[in-house]
Amino acid sequence: MKKVFNLLMVLVASVIFFNGIAYADGKGKKVEISRDVVVNGVEVKKGKYMVKFNDETNEMSLWQDDKMVAKSSARKGLRKNKAIATEILTSKQNQNNLLRGIILAGEEETILINVNSDSINVAPQQ
Repeated sequence: MKKVFNLLMVLVASVIFFNGIAYADGKGKKVEISRDVVVNGVEVKKGKYMVKFNDETNEMSLWQDDKMVAKSSARKGLRKNKAIATEILTSKQNQNNLLRGIILAGEEETILINVNSDSINVAPQQ
């Protein structure tokens, strides 16, 4: 029971920390991150970003304006159905929120960032 309560509290906190909004776009997806996260050792400040995935190199990158802020090796995972809402997947490590993946609303694929960790928290986005 305590484990379920802790998981619920993590989900609630993640919803408060992250507010991702995605729009269909040929070159990437717009996401707004409302809490600092770490991507491949780089701290990404809260703000609006463009998420891009390169199928040839299997890399995910976050762009702000015309500047690449962070890049990490990643892979795409297939879902059975299109995602109803955008979700941010994170894990907590040394007081940092590591970005583990992004599920974009309306997409059948999940971008999974290659990070070594045992626990993943899923935060539904509005």
